[in-house]
Amino acid sequence: MTLRHLRIFVMVYREMSITKAAAKLYMTQPSVSLAVRELEEHYQVRLFNRINRRIFATEKGDQLYEYAKQITELTDETERIMRMPDMPVKLHIGSSITIGNTILPEVVKKFQEKYKDCEIQVTIQNSRKIVQAVVKNEQDIGLVEDKPGSCQLEEMPFCCDNFHFVCGSHHPLASKKEVTLDEIAEYPFFMREPGSASREVLESVMRMQQIKYRVLWESTSNQAIIHGLKMLDGISVLSGRILEEEIKKETVKLLPIQPKEFNRQFSLIYHKRKNMPEALKYLIQILMEQE
Repeated sequence: MTLRHLRIFVMVYREMSITKAAAKLYMTQPSVSLAVRELEEHYQVRLFNRINRRIFATEKGDQLYEYAKQITELTDETERIMRMPDMPVKLHIGSSITIGNTILPEVVKKFQEKYKDCEIQVTIQNSRKIVQAVVKNEQDIGLVEDKPGSCQLEEMPFCCDNFHFVCGSHHPLASKKEVTLDEIAEYPFFMREPGSASREVLESVMRMQQIKYRVLWESTSNQAIIHGLKMLDGISVLSGRILEEEIKKETVKLLPIQPKEFNRQFSLIYHKRKNMPEALKYLIQILMEQE
């Protein structure tokens, strides 16, 4: 089994076609078929099922693809860095919505003052999807709002945030000096999607107190939720960083419950086998300096 075998296998898996893979690799179909067959003989497993002139990956084929993809990508990255150490690199960052809205723009700006030619690709999504992407080596680092829960990842805490129960300034509870979770639960919740950190805080708090609640609005956009709170009698749980400007403008009101806030730790994650070029090390350094 060689690196050549793995490269051929990866292309066949992606195309699910010996013919298409051969064309993209500029090889003959028999040569591609032989490489796949040699892999199957080497591991004593079937990687593809052949049905009606089509191929379908087996469970072992799916497993091998994840490893083969990482091996070939790391090999390519090693070649690029070792042979052209001074060339700019492209970095892929996965960020939660809150971190992407409040911290990341300033960090990227400072980074590009030093690495002007380095291209940074940012994907903003919820923390659960970022963890999956970093595990698969689809992103160089991830910035998440909860514990990654994967033994394949390194985790570095880099700053804190708080969650608050919040409503619009016109809400019936906005003028009260103290409210209970039972009172809050009488109103509909406008929440981020399942898997987001704020949604998990709400679910955890209400579950511990055995309180039923209703989520009537659900969005991946914090701003859409805030706009809904301004217009309607809803309740939400949102990041203090996201709410800073709205609190200053007095368009929203933090609800006075005990505890008033719920702390969380942001985490920077990367794969334990990740190669660290100087540009990526510098980016991590800037992130670790954030408060």
